[in-house]
Amino acid sequence: MSKQVTKYESDGSTPAQNSYDEGSVLDGAQTTPRRIWWKNTGDESLSNTRFRRVAFGASDGLSFLEIADDQPLSVPGAPNVALASGTELEIGAYKYAITFITANGETTAGSEAQITTTSGNQRVQLSNIPTGPAGTTARRIYRTAVGGSQKKLVATINDNVTTSYLDQVPDGSLGANVPTLNTSGSPGAWGTANINVGTLGVDSFAGCWMRYNIPSDTSQVGNPRQSYVQFEEA
Repeated sequence: MSKQVTKYESDGSTPAQNSYDEGSVLDGAQTTPRRIWWKNTGDESLSNTRFRRVAFGASDGLSFLEIADDQPLSVPGAPNVALASGTELEIGAYKYAITFITANGETTAGSEAQITTTSGNQRVQLSNIPTGPAGTTARRIYRTAVGGSQKKLVATINDNVTTSYLDQVPDGSLGANVPTLNTSGSPGAWGTANINVGTLGVDSFAGCWMRYNIPSDTSQVGNPRQSYVQFEEA
């Protein structure tokens, strides 16, 4: 058995650097929050885990580094689906799901809706497409190819109001796979204390936000701010 954690940037796939370096930061300023993900890439669960601020070299960055937990949106429910006249889709079973989009990312797929097309009824009318909570800027519709299991992008609804969509997208024109990581979250309460995460299962992610919050009149104008957040078993 082995324990290994891999660190990624906010997209959940780009390897992250160790240090959180914003270069020169003015007194009285806050940096744009940055999110880092840690993924359990070992073959056993990690228990009693936490995020902890760590100094980097001789820099004074740790004095001003704040951290916050990631608070993602809950995934949406399923839309209603009904057959419609047309011939663009294949004949057979399809599965649909919706995601919410925020300024920070996208949820994973919500509850699934299933339907089976028949000859001449090879379009699908979606209705009651869920709208998201505050912060939702758009939603995406995903579905499988006929008889499949992998959901792929059908369309993006660039608002949080529209609740219907007529699907006439052929299987061969489907887009990217549905996300496997919920990146929709925003920072929780900012502070300097350790953030307890608990158990992190194999292939699971834990996310933490970071920012520098520089008080006024600190006599540190222009100094580089370097420090980072460590994810560890306590």
